[in-house]
Amino acid sequence: MKSRNVLVRACAFALACCMATAVLSAQPASDAERLLVRAERALDLKDIERLQRAYGYYIDHSDWDNVVDLLTEDATVEYGQSGIYVGKASIRALLYGIGYGQRGLLPQQLREHTQLQPVVTLSPDGRTAKARWRAIVLLGQYNQYGRWQIGPYENEYRKENGRWKIASLHWYETFTVPFQDGWKGRMEMTNVADRKMPPPDRPVSFKYESWPAVHLPPYGFAHPVRQAAASASAVEPALTPKGKASPRQLAALQQRVMRLEDEREIEILQRTYGYYVDKNLWTEIPQLFTEDGTLEIGGRGVFVGRKRVQQYVEWLGFPVHGRLYDHTQMQPIVHVSPDGTQAKGRWRALIYGGDYGAVSMFGDAIYENEYRKVNGKWMISKLHAWFVFYTDLEKGWGVRAWPNSRPERTLPPDRPPTLVYDMYPGTITAPKHYGNPVTGAPVYAASKAAPLAATDTLEGLATRLARIEDARAIEYLQNAYSYYVDRWQWDDAADLFANEGTIELAQRGVYVGKPRVRQFLELFGPQGLHQGELFDHALYQPVVHVAPDGLTAKARVREFSMEGRYGVDAQIGGAIYENEFVKEGGVWKIRSLHQYTTFVADLTRGWAQGPRPAAGASTVLPPDRPPSLRYQSYPIYTQTPIHYPNPVTGLPVTIRAAQEGGQQEALTGLDRKQ
Repeated sequence: MKSRNVLVRACAFALACCMATAVLSAQPASDAERLLVRAERALDLKDIERLQRAYGYYIDHSDWDNVVDLLTEDATVEYGQSGIYVGKASIRALLYGIGYGQRGLLPQQLREHTQLQPVVTLSPDGRTAKARWRAIVLLGQYNQYGRWQIGPYENEYRKENGRWKIASLHWYETFTVPFQDGWKGRMEMTNVADRKMPPPDRPVSFKYESWPAVHLPPYGFAHPVRQAAASASAVEPALTPKGKASPRQLAALQQRVMRLEDEREIEILQRTYGYYVDKNLWTEIPQLFTEDGTLEIGGRGVFVGRKRVQQYVEWLGFPVHGRLYDHTQMQPIVHVSPDGTQAKGRWRALIYGGDYGAVSMFGDAIYENEYRKVNGKWMISKLHAWFVFYTDLEKGWGVRAWPNSRPERTLPPDRPPTLVYDMYPGTITAPKHYGNPVTGAPVYAASKAAPLAATDTLEGLATRLARIEDARAIEYLQNAYSYYVDRWQWDDAADLFANEGTIELAQRGVYVGKPRVRQFLELFGPQGLHQGELFDHALYQPVVHVAPDGLTAKARVREFSMEGRYGVDAQIGGAIYENEFVKEGGVWKIRSLHQYTTFVADLTRGWAQGPRPAAGASTVLPPDRPPSLRYQSYPIYTQTPIHYPNPVTGLPVTIRAAQEGGQQEALTGLDRKQ
């Protein structure tokens, strides 16, 4: 009965889309009007992403009232096997039950609710949408417990009076497990026996057993290649506009396209900052800042100007073998001023650091940054990282919490800290630059849009909009790949590749052609769910560049992996993808998927004590070509390529080699030890 209900809902959504398409096609419109609608749809996708990310940030602080304000009046919520709660009053009671009857975190409580990897499908009429998200959740009560929790969301959204709202939240629990041993062990699914939970309004819509059982939540998105026209990765055919646009139409289209470009360029800028920190590219990082830009990280105070920014980052140390320094950038909420000259952004950074043989540093920070456009280039005018927590992975946040940093005697700041605070288990303070996306006031006061450039023609704007749509389609395509791989759906994953596409993971070599891609994936086990096995790969921090002709593209993406078997093993890992894509028959496909392993480690020992080497070539299924780049993963410092230049200077980026430090002797013969 349940699968039938899911099918009925899917058919109803598809029917609504077809009816909306028929209505739109029955209303002739000029090319200028069609482009305006397409630009509005692209902005809708950004609004939906901001909405869901804001939901995650509110959950971080048990801010239940703001969560409820994101919902439609008739919204439904279903968390795991909780049953369905209908309407704001019922949902509010549920949330307060989850929060021990109060709004706000308990003293010394941690709840980080990260929202990653969207695949958003907008209905043709632009009034509703569906989206799949991945949640990585870190739960803790200091000196009592620490927990990992992960699982996907399948949500629905509705646009009411020009504002997007959440119409349905459905979170499917993959697991909630104790920090110690992680997914090698288990615990009760929801673990709410100590709280008074109100009864649901409806029974559960999808029954499943808790970990180590493995289930497959139904997808709310269509396959990006086999069902391309109905998928989140669908792109409009190339359009050479005919006829003329009125000055009003041209100005409106320019404003929408510029806003989309501005947000995309800011996202690339901030994500690039994270990639540069990974490799200690201290001469590149200051170039991302304005001349008077400021940097404030943790509690060390404010550093003013590019020279001081460079002094700070160089003080952190240069690359050496045996050191991990990954600074991820995720969950962005970016707002650009109406005149397109300044912007603000909130980001989350999960941080993996430390030295081989010493300690595995694991932390979380929230960025509240400001940006400024200088001579047509977006730059960071203020970078402020508010530390949430730091711990060593060998112990975990349930029993070990490090104090916040303070101004250093050897590197005095130009100004004292904006606010002196204590991170977890103390007070966590990271003020939001924005109000509630549904009920709050605009971030910036209304102002005039940028004047129309003389070179902005209808045809030129159509091309720029198409490249924005292409980049979004590629991001959703890549995200879909990861969701399929997580559940060993090899046919679905392989069908995302071009016929001559290639795959190369770690040091396994290159497999050429879609049939060989499919064979390679089988090395990870047979197709279908693997009970008691975890194979989750979260993707985020995408930097996508589409060729001017819109036929090829390149993308850099970061991966965080959780793998293992119940009762046997739990491992954690990080990787970087440098991929290529091709548009065939108007459909984007993967041409080359290349994953560089950054680190793989035993969860209980961390990367400092339990690193594992990157996988080598298979003897069961030898590759068609040897690895395109020979390298070693952590604890060896690896120079992996970056496909794009510095987004501010436009100059190629050279990753410097590691210095031979005191770790080198300890690293000798590491592979033999593994």
